[in-house]
Amino acid sequence: MSSLDALLTRLEAGRPLVLGGDPVSSFAARGVETSGAAPLGRAVRENPGAVSEHYRQEITAGADVIVAVTDETMPRALAQIGMAFRSAALTGTAVDLAIEAASAAPRSVVVAGLLGARWIAPALPERITEEYAMHATRLSTSGCELIIARGFSPEAFRHGTQLARMARLSAIVSACATQLPTWALLESTDGERVVDGDSLEEGARAAVEAGVHAVLVDVPSEGAAKVALDIVTRAGAPRVGVLLAASPECQHGVPDTTTSVDAWVMACKRLVDGGARFVGGGAGTTAKHVAVLARAFGPKGSGSERSPMWPQAV
Repeated sequence: MSSLDALLTRLEAGRPLVLGGDPVSSFAARGVETSGAAPLGRAVRENPGAVSEHYRQEITAGADVIVAVTDETMPRALAQIGMAFRSAALTGTAVDLAIEAASAAPRSVVVAGLLGARWIAPALPERITEEYAMHATRLSTSGCELIIARGFSPEAFRHGTQLARMARLSAIVSACATQLPTWALLESTDGERVVDGDSLEEGARAAVEAGVHAVLVDVPSEGAAKVALDIVTRAGAPRVGVLLAASPECQHGVPDTTTSVDAWVMACKRLVDGGARFVGGGAGTTAKHVAVLARAFGPKGSGSERSPMWPQAV
């Protein structure tokens, strides 16, 4: 049985799957440089040890699914730092490092490839379609068990929302065409509309029609997540998940990290009660968030089968 089959079996038994956190925030929390263009793609090339450590921390924290940092190994992302020609090699490296980390885990861990650059330069429509199809093929042959298709980029909006919308749809269709299990990732600020302008229901329906196995919504708040869960479920998504951003609480004007992590986890638990089958960290989350969340769904939580080596802190 593959790692994905093992986890889906557990999912069908009613236990939610835990996804990792925000890689940029996780890198920054460990003092790894994240400024400048394509910091994750650059790290794969210049600091692979930091990338391996990120994957290891995600697994130690308790993530069931780790996401290879392949969004920034797309040619259009690497072009910012003059390394577009290294796309194939760096994509393979990013996935190989993730597979190596997952293979060393004492439990089933799925490695997902991420399709969709955070930065998109002006391009002809056919070039976008071609590039996403090529990158999806690279992910499917690299050893990933799953593709998460994102495709959009807030930075792309300076070139028009139509470009971002096209990238999202190209990512989803290209990923599904590989025949690998595909999860569509839709970002929304209010739970009602995708950030590229489509209604969330239209975006989710398009993803379902393309053949995705699940729809994830990336949202900034629990309120937006609740709205999104209802809409995506109504759109016919086979399974629905949430990536929830961190929202620090303040005491006397100073962020209280411990309180904010606990509050974030409680929000995630309520979203699972509301129908989310996958849950993980959005913007601002780190391995600490993942660890506390994983414990919440451990033996004292939902009864999921965690390793006896499960961490008490990260």
